[in-house]
Parts: sequence; C-alpha cells; structure tokens
Amino acid sequence: MKRLTLALTLLCSSVSVAKPMIFDNDMAIDDWAALLYLLQHPQADVKAITISTSGESRCEPALANTASLIDLVADAPAQLPFACGDAYPLDGYAVFPEPWRVDSDTLSGVALEPSNRKASSIHAVELIHQTLHQQTEPTVLIATGPLTNIAQWLMKYPQDKPLVEKLVIMGGNLDVPGNIIVPNFTDGHPNQHAEWNIFVDPLAADMVLSSGLVIELVGLDVTNSVRVTESVAKQFKQHVNSPAGEFWDQVLDNNDWFIASGEYYFWDTLAVLIAVMPELCIGDELSVRVDHQTTSSPYLATSDLTMPATRWDGKPRNHLNAATAGVITAKTDGPTIKVCRQSQPKLVFDNFQQTINRAL
Repeated sequence: MKRLTLALTLLCSSVSVAKPMIFDNDMAIDDWAALLYLLQHPQADVKAITISTSGESRCEPALANTASLIDLVADAPAQLPFACGDAYPLDGYAVFPEPWRVDSDTLSGVALEPSNRKASSIHAVELIHQTLHQQTEPTVLIATGPLTNIAQWLMKYPQDKPLVEKLVIMGGNLDVPGNIIVPNFTDGHPNQHAEWNIFVDPLAADMVLSSGLVIELVGLDVTNSVRVTESVAKQFKQHVNSPAGEFWDQVLDNNDWFIASGEYYFWDTLAVLIAVMPELCIGDELSVRVDHQTTSSPYLATSDLTMPATRWDGKPRNHLNAATAGVITAKTDGPTIKVCRQSQPKLVFDNFQQTINRAL
C-alpha cells in the first residue's frame, strides 16, 4: 500500500508547476548525473548553477564541463547562469585526493564538445543572491559539495533566508561509518567517522546546519542504500536513447573499476531526486553540530598547504583536527534539520534512468 500511495503521489505531482532551483555542486562524477537529471525533470526549473570549488573539481574545468553538460539537453535554457565560488574551505587545509580531482576535471575521460556558453562574471555567492531575488516564489537550494558557497551566502545575505523553500544537502552521516578512508587512496587516514563533503569544510557545514533554514540532509545513512552495482549499470545501459544518456553510458564504462570496487553510490544523484520528490526522504528531525576543532599537529596527507594562510574573512587559516573534522553529532538544542534515513532504491534508479533518457 505504501508503494502504491507513493506512486500515485509522484504521478499527481508530475503535472504540477516546476519549482525554481539553484544547484550548488563540485562537478564530481555523480554531480554530472545529478545536473543532467535536474535539467530534464519537468518539476525542476534550474535557475542557476554554482560550483563549490573547495570540493573535487577546480574552477576552470568545472565551468567548461558545466557548459558542455548543459548543451547535452536540447531544451535547456539558453541563458542559464553558472559561476564558481572560492577555491578553499572557510577554514582548514583539507582537500580531496588529487586523482579524484583530476577525474572530476576531465569528466572521467569522456570527451564532450566545447560549449559557446559563457560563465557568469560574478562570484557564486552573488549569483545565489541575485537569483533568489529574481524569483516570484521560494527557491529550492541543492548543495552536493562542500558547503563553502552556502555558508558564505548566509553570512553575507542572511536576509535572503525567507526566499528559500528548503535546502537539500548531500553530506554527512549520523549512525553509519564515515567514508574518508578509501582503499588505495586514503589508507591510514585518522578519520573513521566523517563524510567527505562535510570533512573538507566542517566550519561551513556547522554554520549551515545551524542556520535555521529548512534542511533535508541526504547523508550516508540513506545514500548507502543506493550503491551503483554492475546490475544497476547494465539496466541503465539497456535504455540509453538521449545525448545525456549516451554520456552517462560512457561514464559508467570508464568507471567499471569504481563500480566493481563496491565504493560507488548515488550520493549527489539521490539528493537531487529527493529535492524533486521529497517523498523519497523518510527520516527524523534532529538538532546537530559539526566538529571543526583546530590543532597544532596536522595530518598532512589530505592537506593542501598552498592554500592562502589568510581565510576569506581576513583571519589566519587554522589546521583542523583531521581525526574529528566533519563528524556530526546530535545536540539537545538549536534549529532542527531532517535527516533522511530511508528511501526507495528501485524507484530512485528507475526514475533516474527514465528522466535522463527523456525523449525530446
């Protein structure tokens, strides 16, 4: 009965008016799928794309890749603005492993036609602010990378909060292990509890999660249920019939090793599905905090010491305790957020496959 009720709800919602959305991401592998999904879903009206370049991809390749991905969707807006934010976290020196960043910068080796689209000349924070004020109804924000841009926007424009319907975040974890330690990439890392997006900029995450915005946290507690397996990839490949689908088919081919490792999940992609279909997030309300302790004995293997010694606010940049940075714990007071605990994996993969291969 529950499945039937959800199916009827999704069917009815498919005829509703598309919601304005801003997609803040770091242009990593599942962000590509997430962006193509949003651009082709009838209920998602993407108004702006911002790049969290404190995350996996660097600014220039991220902008070029964003433009080329937009071009894969025939009816994408002709004037869809996109822009980068700061290349460093609010505090600390944490950085994703270099091989992951190279893979993100190069779209896993999948070649796309260069685009004539031009990136916005303004900072991501300004693009978020301007876009919110251009809408006639509250906007859905989606953040699937480190929360640097979102935190800076909240600090600079706190008056914008009523313009946001909700913020859907891919990041964090409460009751399941973290994912910082990845075999052959981060063996021996001291942090066994955090998730990567939150670990890279935990100060930003703490600010955002305590901001009072309506927040849905799509963390490892729920994304662990949407592992991309060889069976999932095979099922997708049987239904490819669009430029976006063809691109994703090639990404899957070039990441067969990733799929075989059992380490690839629909992290960011699940977040955008939940943004469009909130019924896919079954969870509970909690007040939380994010650890961002400083230290004088840094762990350097995931640190980038070329970052400026001065932070965005003019204060000295600190080293953060790598063993505890990004760990989210419940607390007894403060604003609450919704933590997604369960979803419907089959419906998630089926809806993604159908949407990304939408006939135009």
